[in-house]
Amino acid sequence: MVETRETSIKYMNNINSIAEQALLERQRLPEAIASGMYKPSYDGLGLGNIAALALDWLCPEAPTLSSQKALPRFNPELLGVKSVTDAWKDWQQQAPIKHVVLLILDALGYDQLQTLMNEGDTPRLAEACQKQQAFFMPATSVFPTTTVTALTSAATAYAPAQHGLIGTHVYFQEIGGAVNLIGFRPSVSPTSTPYLDNQLNPDTLIPVPNIYTRMEKAGVNVEIINYHYFKNSSISRFTSAGSSAGTDGFVGYLTAPDAFSQLRSRLLLKYESNNNNPSFTYLYIPNIDTLAHRYQPLSPNYRAEVAAIDFSLHRELFAPLAGRSDTVLLLVADHGQIPVHPEKIIWLEKHPILTENLFLQTGGSRYQYLHIRKGKEAIIADYVRENLAEQILFLWKDKAMSTTDCVYALGLLGLPEENLSDVNDERIGDAILLPKDGWVCFDEEGGKHPVGIHGGLSREEMLIPFLAYRF
Repeated sequence: MVETRETSIKYMNNINSIAEQALLERQRLPEAIASGMYKPSYDGLGLGNIAALALDWLCPEAPTLSSQKALPRFNPELLGVKSVTDAWKDWQQQAPIKHVVLLILDALGYDQLQTLMNEGDTPRLAEACQKQQAFFMPATSVFPTTTVTALTSAATAYAPAQHGLIGTHVYFQEIGGAVNLIGFRPSVSPTSTPYLDNQLNPDTLIPVPNIYTRMEKAGVNVEIINYHYFKNSSISRFTSAGSSAGTDGFVGYLTAPDAFSQLRSRLLLKYESNNNNPSFTYLYIPNIDTLAHRYQPLSPNYRAEVAAIDFSLHRELFAPLAGRSDTVLLLVADHGQIPVHPEKIIWLEKHPILTENLFLQTGGSRYQYLHIRKGKEAIIADYVRENLAEQILFLWKDKAMSTTDCVYALGLLGLPEENLSDVNDERIGDAILLPKDGWVCFDEEGGKHPVGIHGGLSREEMLIPFLAYRF
């Protein structure tokens, strides 16, 4: 028995290692453009594809509800590695799938989770990843690697190029300014009061359907388990608009253990009922991200939070639900994080040629969308390349300005062959600044800023865990 278990552990670790290297090679940006940067996968190895996978398992005939084509399902076979393909096929054939839980642990990136497992902070997750009923490998987040964009792709199975929410702070032409999509208010404002529905309506914000509505129309029982404070929040509304899951099917929790306990109870009720309908549950935990921003990823505080989640996952889910092979937990993150190093901060106030030739600047500290004043494009591009080339990658938006170094060609916001939607064409501006090698951009020197950050294209931010686990 020991030999069998050891063989299984070595096999799963080997599959994961092979998949990791193949994914990194596949998604790495060319060295001629930037070193150490990785683009998201939208063709079958990314977060949006994982949402599509749940749809495909539970209701492959679900209505599309849109003229726009959603992303394909998650598919490890794209790596072109026989051992990974065989392991994935074997895992899928273990048993029919009736219940799926999509658990998103905000900011628990693949690299961070690997470190925690290797150093003993998450023994239960380490054990789960090595079991026969598990398939574990890295996947990619979206661009930018930020919560609003990633959660919207996870809720819709569409790329940012289609759903239009391309960052935390985004220019909305209909508002005439930048919108903070977490607070749902102006990015620069003396008040925290959110927009009224007649100013900017969350229910009609996204031009593509969410997976909850599509599943419900196909007869799937759908629930959302989320922090109680998020009920009826703007982000909850625009990611679940039109679905029953976002209203009557919303289950609020107080703590992560409470969330897992409620999930267990609700799954047990489904097992005991005579209802043969498949079910889908979305569960989101924000705490890890909050601690990473305040204390840095992999800090003692961060480790303590993840260790507590690890313990609760085992106590509330892994142990009491053992043997339910028809129920699959898809454990993922929306993105990872990197620490902020004081010596790698670019203070934008010290670059007036940059700021004075823009009429608007949106995005975040690891990605900047530049809306350039007409006729000033060359001034901006030359300034960055002459003064900040070692710290920042400069990308034009479209092919008209560059055939290679542009968002279209690199496929950062969607599949390269698909153009940006009209709203994204307005929201992205003219160019993007992407800080390299751990650099970040902040506006004013001396101001408060987080010590953990995300949004860029480093492997620590881009790689997320994909654990498919049968109870």
